[in-house]
Amino acid sequence: MASLAVRHLRVTFEPEGRTVHVLEGSTLLEAAARAGIVLDTPCGGQGTCGKCRVEVTRNAPPPTEAERRLLTDEALARGTRLACQTRVNREMTVHVPVTARLFEQKILTDGKGREVKLSPSVTKIAVTLDPPSLADQRSDADRLLEVIGEPLEPTLAALAEMPRVIRENDFRVTAVAAEGRLIAVEPGDTTGRNLGIAFDIGTTTVVGFLMDLCTARELAVAARTNPQVAYGDDVVSRITYAGAHETGLKELQSAIVGCLNDIVAECCRQAGVGREHLYEATIVGNTTMNHLFLGVNPRYLAQAPYVAALRQPLNVRASDLGLHIHPNGYVHALPNIAGFVGADTVGVILASGVHEVELPHLAIDIGTNGEIVLGCRERLLACSTAAGPAFEGARIRFGMRAADGAIDKIVIADDLHYNVIGDCPPRGLCGTALIDLVAELLRVGVIDSTGRLLGPLEFPERTPERIRRRITEGENGYEFVIVPADETRLDGPIVLTQRDVRELQLAKGAIAAGLRILLRETGLEVQDLHRVFLAGAFGNFIRRNMAQRIGLLPDLPHERIVFIGNAAGAGARMALLSTKCKDEANAISDRAEYLELAGRPDFQMEFAEAMLFPEG
Repeated sequence: MASLAVRHLRVTFEPEGRTVHVLEGSTLLEAAARAGIVLDTPCGGQGTCGKCRVEVTRNAPPPTEAERRLLTDEALARGTRLACQTRVNREMTVHVPVTARLFEQKILTDGKGREVKLSPSVTKIAVTLDPPSLADQRSDADRLLEVIGEPLEPTLAALAEMPRVIRENDFRVTAVAAEGRLIAVEPGDTTGRNLGIAFDIGTTTVVGFLMDLCTARELAVAARTNPQVAYGDDVVSRITYAGAHETGLKELQSAIVGCLNDIVAECCRQAGVGREHLYEATIVGNTTMNHLFLGVNPRYLAQAPYVAALRQPLNVRASDLGLHIHPNGYVHALPNIAGFVGADTVGVILASGVHEVELPHLAIDIGTNGEIVLGCRERLLACSTAAGPAFEGARIRFGMRAADGAIDKIVIADDLHYNVIGDCPPRGLCGTALIDLVAELLRVGVIDSTGRLLGPLEFPERTPERIRRRITEGENGYEFVIVPADETRLDGPIVLTQRDVRELQLAKGAIAAGLRILLRETGLEVQDLHRVFLAGAFGNFIRRNMAQRIGLLPDLPHERIVFIGNAAGAGARMALLSTKCKDEANAISDRAEYLELAGRPDFQMEFAEAMLFPEG
């Protein structure tokens, strides 16, 4: 009953220098997603739009028919290929131009989607002042503000150092302005060093993007597991901890601030810059993460009617929160929508443009919570479902996050084939592999539509013989052996249990039921959806056909289901780069209608039905 060995190949993406190992035969589009690079594929990866053009600088394979049709001979000769068509059959190095990237193109350049111009809140103005004299005894602040020509309010911290800095530098200085305030006066001309950082604080993971506010260029990216998982793997657990312990809220805030400071330090190391040149941080996260980061008691978020302390955006001095950027810099927390739909969803809406389109669009951000938005120019509805952490590997017997040793892809033919992150012996499976496995077991008849793992005598004729042999008796019913003991890094085999299947049913059922409620509220059918945006780090790796087979995603043509990666983080970056986007985020928060699903009889009925798997 040995699993079939599969070759893994290394792909390096430039200019980031990110390297991933992928299953032989994977497309460059899949490899890029594994590297955290989101490419523009409006045709759904069908090879018809030609938008995902990359340059294979090492080991370019022969062009496909689609590539010959869409690319010139000159482009083909220099290694230009379509990421959705090129399959990895050897080690490759790939350069990804800005034009192929989804968010960079939409945020900073003209093209498909909304045009967003660079206009950060933080500006720097280099000035040369006239020295004071007995005939000109204006204060240093008056002298500086007159030359700047803007009505700025000087902060005490800026005033404290201003006289010395001005005189020690022959009256040549740079004024740093943010949110209508003069926050610093620096020696000489520092206008070329204006940086900011955008954070996406997820329940499970945290990502930071270091941005150059002069050029809108991404300088570095760093990610961490949210250290608050030690206090509970979902928001309710953390709210409970904050309320049940005298120092609980302080501990949770300290944990997340420490995490952000680690990310700041790593990003600065990557980019070779000092944190004293970071003047603003933008923050998105669900409403609980927002409250915990700000040190606001989230207790009543877990009690009906689930009311947040704050919906509006908030500007806070970084030093007041203990965030290690410029001591006079600011943190801008984007607005929430409701108790269980936070600023991360505002970021998804902002990045995807769901609020501005003519036809109905859907955005789903799949994580520990599943936020769903149905919208167009006329109306914008949002809800949240407690999907649970199954998609991220939690509460699954051999579940784990997408790290080295995690199985991330499963295919069943005559036997089970799998891919392991890091090209090493497996030690568990992550959420994408869980979806793959259950979808495939449904297809070959090992699991029925109720989610029951069948016994060997119940299998249909189509079940392959080697798959039949993988069913064993466990302590609590049948188990399916994914990897036998002698092939793992564990003391025993990696198996799928009946409880694992039930956890997946709960997670996918909650999201599917939320979608059905939104459609019912608007009188729409699934087929009325012009496009479905799938957001979130996890959502970026889902295989659409597998997710549709288990009923997680609606039954639509694949070209209408578009992966948009970490859209919440993209929204945070947009707000960092553009004051217009900050205003737009506020308007989204004001406009969005929130549907509370708890206690709705129709949700309970839809949820019970959505727990079932679609008939094959």
